[in-house]
Amino acid sequence: MGFWGLNGRINPAGLRDVRSRLGADLFHSATVDPAFATAVLLPMAREAGLKVSLRLTGDHGRYTRVNGDFDRGAWLAMLDRWDRDDVRAFVADGTLVGHMLLDDIYTFEGRPPDAEDLDALAAASHRILPGLMTFVREKATGLPAPRGGRYRHVDAVVNQYRVRDGDVQTYARDQAARSRALGLGIIMGLNIANGGDGSSGQPGWQQGRWAMSAAEIDRYGAVLTAVPGCSMFLSWEYDARERWSDGSVGADWFDQPAQTQALKQLSERMHQHPPVALGRPAAPTP
Repeated sequence: MGFWGLNGRINPAGLRDVRSRLGADLFHSATVDPAFATAVLLPMAREAGLKVSLRLTGDHGRYTRVNGDFDRGAWLAMLDRWDRDDVRAFVADGTLVGHMLLDDIYTFEGRPPDAEDLDALAAASHRILPGLMTFVREKATGLPAPRGGRYRHVDAVVNQYRVRDGDVQTYARDQAARSRALGLGIIMGLNIANGGDGSSGQPGWQQGRWAMSAAEIDRYGAVLTAVPGCSMFLSWEYDARERWSDGSVGADWFDQPAQTQALKQLSERMHQHPPVALGRPAAPTP
């Protein structure tokens, strides 16, 4: 079970704290600097007993054309800097477990990446960093459909539930089924910072949205962690620096006893889940 963010906690003491107090065993971050990753970030995570997934190619502005279209060539050029043996060593020892190819694929002002683009990005990542699981953050039912119906190189998809996505049971069933149909591994998660129903009374990261209460984390998490084949649980976000819409700091909300206990219980549920290998599921037998 892991979190997006951890700003303010990405230090030796902070990482040990989120592991022991919240039950985290993984966190997701972003950097375009392989020297920093291999000299500081990944060794720190390894020492704390945490695994890491990373976005390696920066924000959209680094690979967006003047007309707003996604620029595959610019993205691939950003990835080239990660073609290093010291990075591959952290893949080999299991510290670096995932590469998030893209986040929010439909926020380009022009043409977004299509399925062919996504598979090309994943293929390039596998070529440079063999053994590193590739994934996209976009619910499975929102992913573009590839020719032939199944992705050939993208490994998994992140389905992060928000109340505005509808009934959680239906959401879990639909996203899991679509993930399998696309040939993708299943990563579930919660939008804890912006996806609540308002019962918490705590304004979220974005104005007009609500953070999840402890009861919501427990209720929705129980459904999502039970999805067969769920290989990882990754929630957005736990951050000790970023201020939310009302000026509060997100981590302060989740550091309260009830929320902390709910997040710890979520981790325990995920650890009770039958282990699933990260990466692509086996192709169905004809």
